[in-house]
Amino acid sequence: MAKRTGSQQNGSSIPASYDLIVVGSGNGACGFLSECLKHNEGDDLKILVLEQGRNYFETSKLTHQDNWSKIYATKDLFQLHNCKTPKGRAIISGRAKTMGGGGSINFSMIHESSKWLADQMGYNVKYWDELKKELNAKFKRPDLFTSTQTAFSSYIQTKANNPEDETVSPYALPKREQLIENIPSLRDDVESYPTKEAKQLYAFPTQFNAFGQRTNSGVSLVDWEKVTLMCRREVTQLVMNGATCAKVKVKNTSSNQHEEYVVRPGGRVILACGSQSPRLLLRTPELTNIKIGKRVNDHICMPLAIYLVPEEQESDIGPKNAYEPTFAVMNVDAGNDARTDGEVVCFDFFTGDVERLAYLVSSLYLCYLPFNTAKRIMGRFPFLFTILSNFVRVLLTVVLSVIRLLHGLGNILKCKPFGANKFIITTSLAKFNSVKEGHYERKNDEIILNFFEEKEDFTVAEEAITKNLSFLESLGSKPNVLLRFLFTSITKIPYEKRQVRRYVENFSKNSLLSEQHLAGGCIFGDVLDKGITDTQMTGKVIGSENIHVADLSAVPLPRVSTQMTAYLVGHHVGKHLFSKAHKKVQ
Repeated sequence: MAKRTGSQQNGSSIPASYDLIVVGSGNGACGFLSECLKHNEGDDLKILVLEQGRNYFETSKLTHQDNWSKIYATKDLFQLHNCKTPKGRAIISGRAKTMGGGGSINFSMIHESSKWLADQMGYNVKYWDELKKELNAKFKRPDLFTSTQTAFSSYIQTKANNPEDETVSPYALPKREQLIENIPSLRDDVESYPTKEAKQLYAFPTQFNAFGQRTNSGVSLVDWEKVTLMCRREVTQLVMNGATCAKVKVKNTSSNQHEEYVVRPGGRVILACGSQSPRLLLRTPELTNIKIGKRVNDHICMPLAIYLVPEEQESDIGPKNAYEPTFAVMNVDAGNDARTDGEVVCFDFFTGDVERLAYLVSSLYLCYLPFNTAKRIMGRFPFLFTILSNFVRVLLTVVLSVIRLLHGLGNILKCKPFGANKFIITTSLAKFNSVKEGHYERKNDEIILNFFEEKEDFTVAEEAITKNLSFLESLGSKPNVLLRFLFTSITKIPYEKRQVRRYVENFSKNSLLSEQHLAGGCIFGDVLDKGITDTQMTGKVIGSENIHVADLSAVPLPRVSTQMTAYLVGHHVGKHLFSKAHKKVQ
């Protein structure tokens, strides 16, 4: 079946009914469709894919490595959630809205541990190791240790392994044994190896080829010619006939028209639309499971200080630098022996000319707006995020122009070229799971996340930032006193250990930001069948006959970046539903 895009979507050749309706085309959907199509012999299944965002082939310019940071200021690809804490404090939290999902706007490729996956979805560690091999082979990434590490990423690894502060234990360098088909996987014993405060570095591949084109995102896993793809289609309702979904109601956001698509007898509906999956189930009155919409979480994301890259390293920073392909992981004792999840803290690293990072910085730093009420309004009306983000970016550009002018005049007085100064910066983010999980509200599509509702969140944040300040400072030099004063006055981000507690307390009250990694709401075992006794039931919504979920909402929040876990959930569900080798287990 030919791919339908643009004006083709309304053509009369598109059938009104389908064997398989897949809602969403993000990470989980791509993992699912890849496996489904592999087993669809003779192309006998008629498959419809409904995507709320734009066609990837229309937005690939923005997903190019050179434009990556711009996507957060582009409402067509990124949209804000209506998210807050139980106390009403606004949280800047969003989602990708495009084919390929977060994999089309993200970088890091790292799996959760196979032990964690077995605990959440069933089966054993060996099964998940093998499944990772199957999935990872589809990405065909080059050798991590010879071709894809940037020079500054190697510099980060050197500094992390040999910190200047001898009182801080070094990070263990990336190892080949962390890799499965050249994509890293978090250690199964991450919480106990070698001590409670294990510190490990992981090198990961990106989706980009040598020319910066995103050739290995989820979009590359699917033969789109074999499905009917309709973009700018927002699914608004699952229409039930008893326990069976008979059709789906859709809003065409291009024409503002309403459409319906019928599920053929014996057909299935696959929800793979991230945060929209639990929302659709909550809107379906025939599904009464009170666990739908529960156990929701996202990574608390805390921006850290900005440093100037050393002059001897500046020549290594080029257009491909932005999100460095190195991931630092450490364990923090949260002071709760009964709980282990959430003690893993991860650090992402960003490097580049400050103007190239302006889109990213302006979006992240919207969390430092002074009024929570303003941020709550932004959650209700996501287009305001785009407007404010671009305003901050323009303001930042003006400030940088003034600074460059002053530096240029100073250079003239020193008999140097006017434009001799560069502003090459490096910065990082600390991210970790909130101790207490949240939930979806039916009212206003709100999401309640319990960020810093428990003292353990404060402990984790303070310990992780304090123990890494010396390492982070070793990557560059502090800005001058005036710029540092302005920066810390606005953001409270610390440059000294004595400032960490003030930053954490201020962040918890006024500056909450998530990593855009929302997970949970349709958890395996609570809302979904694990398919242990009958693999045809894998991912099926309990209480329904033909609705399955194949995305990140099916599992609790992983401890590392979520992209590969989302692919794996989709791959897992697709494999069991369509592989002839997986039938009823006696």
